[in-house]
Order: sequence, then C-alpha cells, then structure tokens
Amino acid sequence: MRIPTVSELLDAWERGTPRSAAERATLLLTVGCGEPPQELARLPIGFRDSRLLSLRDQLFGSRMDCRADCPKCCERLEVAFDSNDVRASAMADEATQVPSELALELEDFRVRFRLPDADDLAAAADCAEVNAARQRLLDRCLLQATRGNREIEATSLPGAVADAVAARMGEADPQADVQLDLVCPACSHRWHASFDAGAFLWAELDAWARRTLREVHVLAAAYGWCESDILALSPARRRLYLEMTGESIGT
Repeated sequence: MRIPTVSELLDAWERGTPRSAAERATLLLTVGCGEPPQELARLPIGFRDSRLLSLRDQLFGSRMDCRADCPKCCERLEVAFDSNDVRASAMADEATQVPSELALELEDFRVRFRLPDADDLAAAADCAEVNAARQRLLDRCLLQATRGNREIEATSLPGAVADAVAARMGEADPQADVQLDLVCPACSHRWHASFDAGAFLWAELDAWARRTLREVHVLAAAYGWCESDILALSPARRRLYLEMTGESIGT
C-alpha cells in the first residue's frame, strides 16, 4: 500500500463524487494500490474492505471517530475505536490469498461457489426483499451445483444448503460483515450497527478534500498562488500562512 499524493487524492475525490459507493471504493484502491481497477473490482467484499482499512490507516491514522443514533431513544452517540477493532484477524495479513472458489457437500448435494464482490452486492441491492436478494447473490456466485450425478440450478437448492453456502462465505470472508456492538449511555439499549469501511473512508476523504480546497481558495485569494504551489506546501506551512491571513479553517 502506497500513500497517494495530495493531488492524487483530490483527483480521486473529484472523479468519485458522482459515482456509486462500489465505484468509489475501487477508485480509492486503485490510487492506493496501483493495481488495475478491473482486478480490484473483482475482489471479495471483505478482502477489498481490509485493503481500504490499510489505506485509511495510511491517510488518517488508526483511530476512528463516528456517530450513531440509538434506535430506541434517538440519543446521539460519539463512538471511538481503532481500525484493528474492526479488522478481522484472518485479514490481518494483506498477503492472504483470495480463494478462487469454495466448495461444500451436504447430504447428496455438492456445491462450488465463489465469494461475492461489489457487483454482486449492487445487483442484490436492487431486490425489494431480503430473500430475493439472498437468492440473487446465490445465483451470481454459484459455479456448479449437483445432486447425485445431476446438475441443478441455484433455485433448486434447499434452504439448508443455501444457508450452509452463506455460512461458508462468512467464514471465508469475515471482513465482509463487520458489526459494531453499541450501548446507549442514556437508555442502556444494546444493538449492532454495520460498519462500512468504504463509506467511512469516503466520508473522511470528502471532508478532507473540501477543507483542503477551502485552504487553497483562501491562500490563492490572499497571495495569488496557484493550486499546485499551495498543495506542494506542507500542512504545517499552509496552516501558518492561513493564520497570517486571519482565516480559520475547521478541522
């Protein structure tokens, strides 16, 4: 994982703003990893998110601060944690190989399948019902299913087999579904909230980009400098020049 330059990050932010969440994640990884976007887009969700966490550590550090609303009393919570708290132990090593396919046998059923990627989740998100979304994921990720000597379709798999496939996917890609265990300080209600590494990183990048461009605007207006010259300054020098202009840029 390399640290992108300020200009590269601003360019990624500009290109990613009108795109979908999945496209933004791939774009950020392309900047951080330097790998072809076609390959990164095919990464299973958890493997992708693990790399996004590593990129986030490089850009903003390991501490994470976020907010959540209690679903029972609507109290606003300030939540702080470390990136390692939401990193699956199986994903700690970035060299972990992505399995090309998985397999299981249950009763007289044999199933070969792959892990879902961003395109699969996007396709499932179009479904109006949870069961329909699960079925679409299974349809897309199924490589082969047989019962005895006969090949069958995904829709012909019994519920127990489909559940076993989903469980095996979760075991092979634990980073794909990270849940935060939250407790409301006002009413003591406990609940689990999903953590989306891509959405979290993009929100931070968006805030950073807007703040940085605000700094460019102020310094360009005050000194007549061009954007590239201002971005070439270290953050500490930019802050000093901003203080001399009398402007205050929020963090």
